[in-house]
Amino acid sequence: MVKKIKYSIIITTYNYEKYIGYCIDSCLNQSQNIDYEVIVVNDGSTDNTEDVLKSYKNEFLSYYTIPNSGIEGASNFGFKRAKGSYIVRVDADDLLNKDFLKIMDSHIDDSSLKFYYSNYFVINNAGKVLEEVSLPPFSKEEILNRGDFLATGTVYRKDYLEKIGFYSEKIKNTGLENYELMLSLLTMGIKGKRIPDPLFCYRRHDLNMSEIKRKKIINYGKELFKKFDAGIFRTNENHPYKLKLD
Repeated sequence: MVKKIKYSIIITTYNYEKYIGYCIDSCLNQSQNIDYEVIVVNDGSTDNTEDVLKSYKNEFLSYYTIPNSGIEGASNFGFKRAKGSYIVRVDADDLLNKDFLKIMDSHIDDSSLKFYYSNYFVINNAGKVLEEVSLPPFSKEEILNRGDFLATGTVYRKDYLEKIGFYSEKIKNTGLENYELMLSLLTMGIKGKRIPDPLFCYRRHDLNMSEIKRKKIINYGKELFKKFDAGIFRTNENHPYKLKLD
């Protein structure tokens, strides 16, 4: 009998040979009592990422190398191959807590909730914990005012991601791909749940975003809010990297 997979962990990576091994190990180091898979999508990396991936021999892990498509296209490539009823995306420089799936599974049910997310730790390049981020309980208004939503650590019901067509690929590397997906769910009336445990580590590479990238993200955020008729794009204290608008 073929084992039915409940969770698919999707890792997308582009030139992250320095971190990808740590990320994969954290995803594979989950409770073996939960049926899950790990899918790595190497988005046309030009460093030694491919060699790192080839070194893994694990029944829970599969990987694909594709021409560079951007975070949206690479993620969708993995989503479409996922066998699980639930999907969680993990950025290649982030880490999952060893009890991530175990704790998430204890909260997931068949109610009206379609996505689940947790508190998290912020770490630096060396993996040192900088802070623990405690998010408020789910609130549509708070998320609309947050200005972004981390991809790592959010568990979605796959069928609802399919309904909205996964990530939009109209623009490559928007910097707000997961927030756009979240806005799609919220405008459908979909509700989520915050898990109070810190279940993953988000790696913050630097405290200062380049002005070019900052302007690009803000401009795209404004366009998103026009698209969804969601009011004015803004941020609050829970923004992942503390982006502030002028």
